[in-house]
Amino acid sequence: MTETIQDVTGETRVDYNALDNTTGGRLLQAAFAGAFTAVPDYVHSTPARVASWVGLAAAFTGTVAAFNAFDEDPRNDLTATVERSSGTGSPAKTWGLLAGGTALLIGSIRLSIAADKKMAEALRRRGAKRPYTLLGLGGAALLFAATEIDARVNAS
Repeated sequence: MTETIQDVTGETRVDYNALDNTTGGRLLQAAFAGAFTAVPDYVHSTPARVASWVGLAAAFTGTVAAFNAFDEDPRNDLTATVERSSGTGSPAKTWGLLAGGTALLIGSIRLSIAADKKMAEALRRRGAKRPYTLLGLGGAALLFAATEIDARVNAS
């Protein structure tokens, strides 16, 4: 078997997302989250907001895909994994999981937008000129701090 980078370095974890592996990657993820939240301060029509959110989501997805294009572990060969599996799943189960996941994602985004709107209204009443930007900065800072702490705790 080919010696892996984990064998060479003594690292027991396998990194499945290169963005999680560096402070810069975690900062980039937090920046995308902050930008996603700040959109309503800069884009005022609903169709343009949706287009902005879709664009940011596509940019983030592309960034994740680019970072994940390089697999550090040769044991993750897709063909070998499929050959080792005991069988294939049913298409109905696959489509059901996909539909359920999509519905969950859409519902959580709608809930997040509604919660952001309430918090932004409260900040606006207190005099904030760009309340969504403040929420985005706060959320991005919390996300970065949480992922950075998690990375440092799990590294030891």
